[in-house]
Amino acid sequence: MSNKYAPLTRFLRQQEAPRITMTFQEVEEVLGFSLPASAWKYPAWWSNAASGQSQVKSWRDAGWETRDLDLRGRKVTFVRVAGEPVVPVRKEEETKTASPPQTASPMPSPPPARKPAAGRKGDGKPAFRLEVAPAVIDLAKLSPQARRLLESRGRAYGRSAQEEAAAILSQALAEESASVQRALAEMRERTNRPGAFDLLAVMERKRAHAGD
Repeated sequence: MSNKYAPLTRFLRQQEAPRITMTFQEVEEVLGFSLPASAWKYPAWWSNAASGQSQVKSWRDAGWETRDLDLRGRKVTFVRVAGEPVVPVRKEEETKTASPPQTASPMPSPPPARKPAAGRKGDGKPAFRLEVAPAVIDLAKLSPQARRLLESRGRAYGRSAQEEAAAILSQALAEESASVQRALAEMRERTNRPGAFDLLAVMERKRAHAGD
């Protein structure tokens, strides 16, 4: 019978650091379900000695043990005691094996080379370029599951996790900008009057000025 805590086994095997501290909530995000009440109340649930328990088997099978349990702070530290991290070594293997876990929220991956979104239909001009700098992405605020997803997708395109997150946000902003400009173009066609304020024209002048 399969161990329902197997996602934790896979997660620990992929960690390169020899020691990792996780909150109980982060453990739940990796597992995809809530921890039982005993995990929040009793140290015995996290004990390495209870080898017959399925949760203990999940981290021991990965070559890890629990240390420094903090029930009040709702966190636990895992320490590698055997084995090595399972890390892809070749680019083609990374592309084939890197896939989001079943519990992860779907996140679209932009192509490695993105073109600016098209501007107003027929004008042949690109929409405003909105780029998110990787430096503003704080990966520490993301769940371990989200970080692993960004890292695996980033490796497939030769980018860091921060660069992958910035690329996804930049693409979303570009698409939103294009959508707004299309809506303004349609509105202008319906309400075009001499002397009327034209927001799209203002945006195009700013775009042309930025390209000078």
